[in-house]
Amino acid sequence: GAQVQPGPRTMASQAALAAVHAALKQDSGRADSLLAGLQAAGFSYSAEVKLESNEQEENLALAFRMALEESLVRNNAANRNAITDESVVALLDLSVEAAMRGWVPRQLPLMAMHELFEGQTAKQCGLAFEYLEKRVDKLSELTEQGEHKYSQAALLRCCNTLMQRLSKSSELLLCGRVLMFLAHILPLAEKSGVNLKGDFNKANVTEYEEELAGEEEERLAAEGGNAKEFKLRSTDEKLDGQMEVSYFLYKTFWGLQRFLHEPLAMITGPPGSLEEFVSGMGSVLDNFASYTHSDADGAAAHTAEREYYFPGFLTSTKLISLELQDPTFRRHVLVQYLIVLHYLADRASHPPKTPEVPKKMREEIPKLQERCFKQLSGIPPRGAAFVATLRRILSRENNWTTWKKAKCPDFSRGFDTDAGGPVLVVGDKRRGMDQAANVWKQRYFDPKKIRNFIPEAFKGGDILKMCKPKDRTRKEEPFNSTKLDARLAQVREDKAPENYIEDEYRKNNIPMWRWVTTRLLLSHDINLFSHLTPENKYLEGVVNHMDGTGLPAANKGANDALDDGAKDMEVAT
Repeated sequence: GAQVQPGPRTMASQAALAAVHAALKQDSGRADSLLAGLQAAGFSYSAEVKLESNEQEENLALAFRMALEESLVRNNAANRNAITDESVVALLDLSVEAAMRGWVPRQLPLMAMHELFEGQTAKQCGLAFEYLEKRVDKLSELTEQGEHKYSQAALLRCCNTLMQRLSKSSELLLCGRVLMFLAHILPLAEKSGVNLKGDFNKANVTEYEEELAGEEEERLAAEGGNAKEFKLRSTDEKLDGQMEVSYFLYKTFWGLQRFLHEPLAMITGPPGSLEEFVSGMGSVLDNFASYTHSDADGAAAHTAEREYYFPGFLTSTKLISLELQDPTFRRHVLVQYLIVLHYLADRASHPPKTPEVPKKMREEIPKLQERCFKQLSGIPPRGAAFVATLRRILSRENNWTTWKKAKCPDFSRGFDTDAGGPVLVVGDKRRGMDQAANVWKQRYFDPKKIRNFIPEAFKGGDILKMCKPKDRTRKEEPFNSTKLDARLAQVREDKAPENYIEDEYRKNNIPMWRWVTTRLLLSHDINLFSHLTPENKYLEGVVNHMDGTGLPAANKGANDALDDGAKDMEVAT
């Protein structure tokens, strides 16, 4: 394996190395023994028992790395895993203790772990990584919960280098452990793990047999060359003639993968891409619907001894019939479809200036989502519970999208010295809520204010006084029709035939906008609510009534009087 190459071994670093070796021989109190050895070697300390110069820190850090190099060379020569050597574990623990006391840079223990990983095989790295997992609390304190700049960079370099060496198929579980470890150490808003730009892994390309070759090609030519009717043969001869899959379905099924690894291309790419994806998914779902399983079958097939994961798909034409019959395989594919459909339906997750999904496709996407959920509920084991969990996850994905669109603001708890308690630091929009929370805390949790607040309510004999807030009174303000007039003017403009505004783009057909306008209308004249009906097209009926358009002539005078009354009210306000 690779060996550490430290700098020139100066006399000071040699003395520090001797002190490190002497401290490692102790069964306990290694840090104090190291301190005594360094003092004997001429290292000086400040009043806080810290090294007084950066040069002394560098010499001691170099001594730790030299000691680790010697241990790696010795264990590799004996064909032994270094992490099983007690002296190596003691050395790493001592480096952590030295970093916590400020004798060496805080990133030194993580740099030492990086060098240890570099000197081990991928299999040996699994045992070495257990050292980090067992000391996760200590490392969190060392990196200041991921906020220390240099130690955080060393941790990311150590784990990312290890991830690059691991195979996504044979060391998949170790890859997951590394990611979980980073998620535990680093803060949630750490920019290295949030994919701010929303980029997709475009290198993940699924290759399949786009053209038949060999025996299958000859058989296709012999049967007339019709790919839609040509049935592929399976590796299991018992399935031939039963659940056969056509070559057309094979190409459609694997051809969808190019849309899944870059969903944005369906919107910004060549015209017809989204329609092709929707049509192909419909064909695949039709085929999936022909397979049925019971929960009893799924419980028998899904045991603790059999774990499922698909690091890469096998796309041979001879395996497609076996794969489609596997309920777990279909479940993975359906989840992929739902993730992409959710992305297409969520306009907020698209980059700025991205064209909108056509109206016809916006209507088709929810239908495909429901078909996927329906088929997932029928796949054992516990299909209904799986669908409920998946719906919950996809709904929470909207929260992540909103957070990332806001550039991942930090929502960790800070400390407000003026209020005397913890508050959320999330931005200007929450300031009013924070101030209200601080007032509530001061009123009910400050002992002095509790004594001044509660007894007076009981002395009066009316317990309702205690429940009533102090600032409950509100000044009655006259109705201001400016906002209502502007909104009704918008309704008039939208319904005017000369403006050629379609129904779906009119403000009147936006439920939230119509609700706000209705609330304003309530303060203006409650009698107008009789015209606020679906038959009258809601606010358009109100406007027609106020303008006297589309009404019998007998009612025209009454409406003019109503308008005059409204104008008099506006003048009064």
